[in-house]
Amino acid sequence: MTTPHLQVNHAQCQRAGEVLFAPVSLALKPGELAVIAGPNGSGKTTLLEALAGLSRLTVGERQYGAAEHPDDWLANSHYLGHKLGNKANLTCAENLAFVAQMNQVTCPQQDIEAALEQAGLAGHEYQHASDLSAGQKKRLALSRLLLLGKTYWLLDEPFVNLDHAGCDWLYAIIECHVQQGGAVLLSAHDQQRIHDLADHHITLQPI
Repeated sequence: MTTPHLQVNHAQCQRAGEVLFAPVSLALKPGELAVIAGPNGSGKTTLLEALAGLSRLTVGERQYGAAEHPDDWLANSHYLGHKLGNKANLTCAENLAFVAQMNQVTCPQQDIEAALEQAGLAGHEYQHASDLSAGQKKRLALSRLLLLGKTYWLLDEPFVNLDHAGCDWLYAIIECHVQQGGAVLLSAHDQQRIHDLADHHITLQPI
């Protein structure tokens, strides 16, 4: 079966009763990357949260396939925002095991260790998330993408708090994911490489 695509039609969001940006439309298919840009406060996070299903669009619609199927969308997408969602009192390995269980994904211990190693966290398997640096916490959160097998990644400023090596790693896994038929929708403003890779560019225009 062909994987459905994400269709966004004339989407707008508001904050404190005011519409943030001009209507946005997008058809994002597996194998494509879309980048959302705009100044701080333009609504990038608000739009991503609405498209992820965490809130509602003020105007317009988001469809996955021929009609709106919330369960199907949630089963095939993963959102990572500014709040990383790491459990401070769990180790890195326990964090990934917990996320896998919540998503009903079977992950042997060796898969968890492999994901942590790929994320640059080898040797930190049994370290609590609270003891990691800001960059390591970001790597831990991003390592979920390697385990869950979701087609659509929605990432809000994913390069923030990563050093040059971390940015190179994230760029590589995004490129690989897209090449393998995944789709990525992310916000970024200072990563020219990711803008060059993108199939779609969305710049939020204030009203």
